[in-house]
Amino acid sequence: MDGVYDEKRVASISSTVAEAIDAAAFGVVSWDEVPRAMGEAFPGSLCSLLNHNVAENKLNFQAVHNIDPEYLKSYADHYARLNPWIPLWQAVESGTVLVAEEDCPARLFADTEFYNDWLRPQKDIEAAVGIKIDGGPREVIHLPMHYPLSKAGSYDLAAAEVLRRIRSNLRRSIDLGHLLRKRTEHAMAGAALVERACCAALVIDSDRRLRDANQQAVDMLSTGSVAAVRHGGVCLSNPRADHLFRNGIAALSKGLPMNLGQIPFCIDGRWQVSLAPLPASAAVSGILPLFLTRPMVLVLIRDLDARRRGPGDFSALGLQYGLTRSEIMFCERLAKGDSLAETAGILGIKLETARDRVKSIFHKTGTHRQGQLVAMLSVVFM
Repeated sequence: MDGVYDEKRVASISSTVAEAIDAAAFGVVSWDEVPRAMGEAFPGSLCSLLNHNVAENKLNFQAVHNIDPEYLKSYADHYARLNPWIPLWQAVESGTVLVAEEDCPARLFADTEFYNDWLRPQKDIEAAVGIKIDGGPREVIHLPMHYPLSKAGSYDLAAAEVLRRIRSNLRRSIDLGHLLRKRTEHAMAGAALVERACCAALVIDSDRRLRDANQQAVDMLSTGSVAAVRHGGVCLSNPRADHLFRNGIAALSKGLPMNLGQIPFCIDGRWQVSLAPLPASAAVSGILPLFLTRPMVLVLIRDLDARRRGPGDFSALGLQYGLTRSEIMFCERLAKGDSLAETAGILGIKLETARDRVKSIFHKTGTHRQGQLVAMLSVVFM
């Protein structure tokens, strides 16, 4: 009976896996339950649900069953970008079900690092079946299951049929994830522009596509004198500044450190351009863990000749970080370049009190050093 997958058994497995998908999409169970339900129905198999970021050649998400943690880590860290099946998954239409022995056998990759150093050492799992669902232009979401070649005769057709039957559940969950991610990113972009009325402020993604902008930024982009949208991406009119701008966006989008000496930078001695990454948001349950919010960067462009800033501009700090009026005044002095001792003297407080106050500000703003705090104030609020 274990090797027999008749209509009744296939229907039962399909129902179980579909229920797991629906429950995981709404946070009732972990996404690990989906590959577990599939894998347990086909003993000896390894099953996973993956979101491959094909643009950056890395994994955005993985839920797995029956894969050794060390092999799982090595796959995420290195072998995911070497997986020779990924180009095939990219090429096929959403909803396609593939059977390795029919469409692309593992032995075709016998001379690759992926095959020899990752696939073969685990055990006999060269046979496989999987389904691909589009995650968008930058992502491939697929559910592959690997198993021994000796089981291909009984597993191939049955597993492929199960994947076809759960296809609508998986696609429905992915569509929901797309919608929720779009709304989350829109909310994040809008929130980043709150209280940024003193200058042109816009939010762009890693491809420099405009996600949101305040009215000053809209007006600036429409004239094209300082910044413009060309070929779908935001760019600066000054070539040297645009080079710094592109490099800065690329680095911040990938989470790489940037040379603070280049942030902010100026255009023609008048326009100051500042960049700040927006924190990624990832839910712990439901459909959104499959879709990390895409990197976005806040861009502020200030007219240094306008001298618009006044003493009340830092009131936004209180709203965003929960700072007291005394802490806001403290930040104003630090942002102007005063030392801790000078700030204490100007505000009429003891140096020890000043040290305690800056520690409180560190805690509330998520900074750890005075230089880091001043850099953040310069980028975001000045």
